[in-house]
Amino acid sequence: MGLDCYIVKGNRDEVFKDERLENCTLVGGMFSGHGNGSFRGKCYESFVASLVGEQDGFWHLDEDETIPSDELERYANVLDEYIEQNLSELPDDEEVEWQKFYAGHPDGGPIYHYTVKEIKDLALMFRVAAEHKCVMEAWW
Repeated sequence: MGLDCYIVKGNRDEVFKDERLENCTLVGGMFSGHGNGSFRGKCYESFVASLVGEQDGFWHLDEDETIPSDELERYANVLDEYIEQNLSELPDDEEVEWQKFYAGHPDGGPIYHYTVKEIKDLALMFRVAAEHKCVMEAWW
């Protein structure tokens, strides 16, 4: 199963778009786009969870649940801090690895490959969504 995430206006009557996100390089999902308001959550959920101190699966929401804009702002802040501490000297096209670890598995878990720009784009999308007072929905 997948996890597609969507940034939506709180009233859901307006489509979320922002020109700052037009060149986002996020992975798109089966039913989501590629960064201007939607992305493949499965590719980023574990990474963000590890940075914000949440359990893996925290974006697997019930149908009537959303993640509020203040939480999206928290994600942006934590990602910005990660970028500043770990990626600020690297070029945008540099690939970085992040490994998901499972308790009790000595070899760890899958290794995810992101570009520096991709992580910056994820932070930017959360920041812009928070500025617009948007929420995040998920389909899985």
